[in-house]
Amino acid sequence: MRAIEKLSIATSALFALAQLVRPVIPTKPATAEVQAPPAVKQIFVTSCYSCHLDERRLAWFYQIEPKYWIVRHDILTARPHLDFSTLGSAPSAAQRAKLFEAVNMIQLGAMPLPQLVALHPDAKVGSEEIAVL
Repeated sequence: MRAIEKLSIATSALFALAQLVRPVIPTKPATAEVQAPPAVKQIFVTSCYSCHLDERRLAWFYQIEPKYWIVRHDILTARPHLDFSTLGSAPSAAQRAKLFEAVNMIQLGAMPLPQLVALHPDAKVGSEEIAVL
């Protein structure tokens, strides 16, 4: 067997084994989702909920390792900053402040994350959506 064939087999085996290592992304039902007009809510669902909601909403391509590990890290980092599952229970001023911060992050191009948009172009928030927000 040539070295390239051995390397190919070893890489395939490692990839297959990596699929077995799947740390959990904690999930729980939403307890107090933020109340918003339908147009705003749709933008949240499309562009934000996959990382900023306690219910796991991952596309099939995020289930493949090692991408799953990266997405898991992004989700666990994102939820403490903004969690739409519990934001509705915060005082009105705190809700507005969090949403204002979120819109600013979108306007700056920091959100949604570029790697998310690369695989899920529908998550990109355009100027029309920013105007709605």
